[in-house]
Amino acid sequence: MQTKRSAALCVPAEHISLARARVRVLCKQHDCFYVFIGIGNVMNQRITDQGVPDAGLFIDWDNLKVGLKELGRQPNISSLLDTVGHRGRVVIARAYADWQQRSNAFDPPNLYAAGIEPVYVPVRMQSGRPLKNSADVKLAVDCIDFLNTAPHLKTFFLVSGDSDLIHLVNFLRARGKRVVVIAVSHTLSSMLADNLDELLIYDVDIEPIRQAEPATVVRKTKPAAAATSAEPAVEDNSQDEEAFTVLADLLRNRSNRIGSLFSWIGIQLGRKGVDHRALGFERFKDFMQEAERRGHIRILTRGLQDWAYLPEQYDKMTETELAAEEEEISEGDTDLHGTVAVSALDEEGQRNLIRYLVDLERRSEYLIPPYIVSHLVRESVLPSLSQSQLRSLIRDAMNEQILISSTHTVPHRSTGKPYDLRTIRVNPEHPLVSAEEAKAAV
Repeated sequence: MQTKRSAALCVPAEHISLARARVRVLCKQHDCFYVFIGIGNVMNQRITDQGVPDAGLFIDWDNLKVGLKELGRQPNISSLLDTVGHRGRVVIARAYADWQQRSNAFDPPNLYAAGIEPVYVPVRMQSGRPLKNSADVKLAVDCIDFLNTAPHLKTFFLVSGDSDLIHLVNFLRARGKRVVVIAVSHTLSSMLADNLDELLIYDVDIEPIRQAEPATVVRKTKPAAAATSAEPAVEDNSQDEEAFTVLADLLRNRSNRIGSLFSWIGIQLGRKGVDHRALGFERFKDFMQEAERRGHIRILTRGLQDWAYLPEQYDKMTETELAAEEEEISEGDTDLHGTVAVSALDEEGQRNLIRYLVDLERRSEYLIPPYIVSHLVRESVLPSLSQSQLRSLIRDAMNEQILISSTHTVPHRSTGKPYDLRTIRVNPEHPLVSAEEAKAAV
């Protein structure tokens, strides 16, 4: 007598009544028992179609942002979500910080746009000076709560290098959860690093420092077939070029003047059968950077996320920014992301803005707001701000007399006759501008 084999029964839900939810069926054809365990257990073992378990992403925003700031960098949500997306389907994502602090005040709208919920955790003050906030405590409480309310979460991504999280890590792992910690290299506690399922260093594994002009992008080597001759293998880039052509066509056929998010592009390319990993690229951003290196696209970072433009879209960015600004004003969307004031920027942000405005004026024939915004985007002067937030920032600079009205004589596009164009210029008498120029003169 042959031994019966057991297997899971996959039956559409509409074919199963509650009265028959727990049944045992003998299948003589395949000589196995099919057992339907029950709807509740199936939900607890839910796995996505892509074969990755559901996961939660929990970010100590100050720990990440301050750690990167010490390296002269900003968080990149596109790269973070790309990396964790290969290890789990992120169904819950939260970032914890005091969003009233100047350094974080403009981040919540951009986090919301990326699908991450900002959670407010006030900073404790002592003698008017901020102390360490309790973001790690709130983060831990939420994780423990989700153990009960969201049992389908199998992986917990904790973005922090704080040693205080060691107790949470041990608690989650003792209950069968996989814990992955993501931290900036110099903020990582050695105690935390020794008790994990996986450790990712942000400035190495998530967003490594990019060389100025890499000759090639680091790619996984594909297994080669058995060699039939002693001739060296020649890399075939035809599949890459086909994929890049699909990418360019995708961007060209989209009626979007201001670029496309990496996250949207990744989904659309997947539907068209383009898999960056099958082409040998470890990260989706590696694939996009190689497309940029070959001249198919241009990449810009704004609002904490990566955007792709066709070269012709990039070259016409000032024109499209002018049209987008006019559309925003006509539709009354100028306050959609809130007013961004120059005074609300931290000191470093203010200095970067003023220095850039002065430099841009020196190398430009004249200035108009869309021209300034497009160049702020192009050169990633304030990459944590979205394009709408940059428009609001320039409007505030005009209201505060940092930028003042001026005129410039230019030929009319249609008639060719000269006329006075309304422009703006940097006000050298404004305290912020005069202070920055005084520092530059030293």
